[in-house]
Amino acid sequence: MLKIAIFNHKADVGSTTTTLNLAAAWQRQRRQVLLLDMDPQARLTETYKHIGLDMQKHLFRFYQSATPLADLIQPLRNGLQLIPANKELMNLDSQFGRGPATLKRLSEGLAQLNKTHAEYTAFMDCFSGIGVISLSAVFASDLVLVPVSTDYLSIHSAVKVEKALNALEPVLKRRVQRRYVLTRADKRKEMTAEVEQEMRRLFGQEVLVTRISEHAALAECGRMGQHVFEYDANSPGARDYLALYFELQDVIKQLPRATPLAA
Repeated sequence: MLKIAIFNHKADVGSTTTTLNLAAAWQRQRRQVLLLDMDPQARLTETYKHIGLDMQKHLFRFYQSATPLADLIQPLRNGLQLIPANKELMNLDSQFGRGPATLKRLSEGLAQLNKTHAEYTAFMDCFSGIGVISLSAVFASDLVLVPVSTDYLSIHSAVKVEKALNALEPVLKRRVQRRYVLTRADKRKEMTAEVEQEMRRLFGQEVLVTRISEHAALAECGRMGQHVFEYDANSPGARDYLALYFELQDVIKQLPRATPLAA
C-alpha cells in the first residue's frame, strides 16, 4: 500500500481539491484508491455526504473504540473508497495525548489494513495545522505532498511545513519524503512566476514541474459533489491533475519507501 499525505500548515491552498482530484486521476489508471478525511472540518466528507454516507462510521472511531480501518471504509458511487471525518477529530489531542503512541497509531492501523488491501493507494487529506492529526498522517506516509498556492504567504507556510517535517525525522529515524506542488496558478500574473522562482530557490527539485492552475471546472466540481473527471474530463483542470499523476509516478519510482537519515 502506497500512502500519500496531502498537507500544508496553511488553509485554502487547495489541499482537499488536490486530494480528491489526484485520487481520481489515480483511479482512472485502474488503481484502487482509498481516501482518508483527516480534517475535523470534513470538507472531503461534505463533498459526498449527500449520497447517503453512514456518518456513524468515521475515522474518530478508529481512535475511540479501536474499530479497524477496514470496517470504516465506505464505497462511493464513482468507485472511490472513503473513510469519513467529523468534528470529533478535533479532540484527538486532548483525549489521547500527543505522544508517540498516538502519532504512530494510524501507521499501525494502515499496516493492518495493508494485509487485506495491499493494492490500495491511500490519500490522507490533512488538517491545516501542525498537530497530532496531521503529524500522524506524516508518520504513516511514504510521501508528503504539500500544495502551495501561488501567493507570498504560502511561501512562509511551506517553510513552516519544511521545519516541521525536519523536526520529525529524528523521531522517525528516516528522511520524510516530500514534494511541493504549486496550486491556483495563473500564468498571466507576475506573482505566479515570482512565487515559483522563490519556491525553487528554497526547495530545489522537490518542487514539482506540474502546476495546478485556476480553472472553473475545479471550482465547480466540488460544489456539484464530483471530482473534476466526473464534471469535465476534458477540462484544463483534469489535464493538470492527470499530469500531476504521471509526474508522481516517476517520483515514486525513484524514492525509497524509507530513506535513513545520514549519520
